[in-house]
Amino acid sequence: MKDKLLIWLIIVGLGIAHLGIKYQNPIIIGLAIGGAGVYGIFAGFQMILSKRAEVPTSGGGSAHKEYHTGIAAQLWGFLYILFGAIVILIALGMSVPGETSKAWVEAFFARPSGMGWFMVVAGGMILLFGIIRLISGNAPYTETKLVPFERIMGGISSSILGLVILGAGLWLIISPSTLKALFEYLVALIGRLVAG
Repeated sequence: MKDKLLIWLIIVGLGIAHLGIKYQNPIIIGLAIGGAGVYGIFAGFQMILSKRAEVPTSGGGSAHKEYHTGIAAQLWGFLYILFGAIVILIALGMSVPGETSKAWVEAFFARPSGMGWFMVVAGGMILLFGIIRLISGNAPYTETKLVPFERIMGGISSSILGLVILGAGLWLIISPSTLKALFEYLVALIGRLVAG
C-alpha cells in the first residue's frame, strides 16, 4: 500500500512539475518540490514512531535497501525530517519572485552567522549519518552487502567530518573574526610550505 501511494505521489508530482515548466510558473514548480519535502517529513515521523526505517540505497532492477530498527531508525527519521524541511524552504524560495528570493539568499549568506547556520545543519546531518553507521550493527546491511570494516570506517570518517563542519559553523556564529584570522593564518602557512 505504501509503495503504491509513493508511486501515485511521484506521478502527481511529475505532472505538477511538467505543468510548471511548460507554463514557466515557479509557484507550481515550487509546489511540486515542496510536496517531496512534505513526503520526507511524514516518512521521517513514521520512522521515528515505528522505530523502523527502510532506506533505499540504489535504484533500478537491482534496488537495495537498508533495514534499520531502534535508535538508528529514529535517527534516519530525524534526517528525513531535516532534509524535508530544507526541500520545503527551497520550494518556498522558488515560489516567491526571483529577485526577492535571490536577495534573501544573498543577504543570508553574506553574514557570517548565515554561513555558520548552514554549516551547523550540514555538519549535523553528516554527523548523524556517521553515528547511524556506527551504532546500527551489521544486520541492516545484509541486502546491500556493506562489509563491517567499510561501515565502521565510513561511520568514523563521516562523524569526524561532521564534527569539523559543525564546529566551524558554531565558531562562525559565535566568533566570526577569530575564525577568519585562523583561516588566513592557515592559508599563509600552506603558502609558505608550498613555496619552500
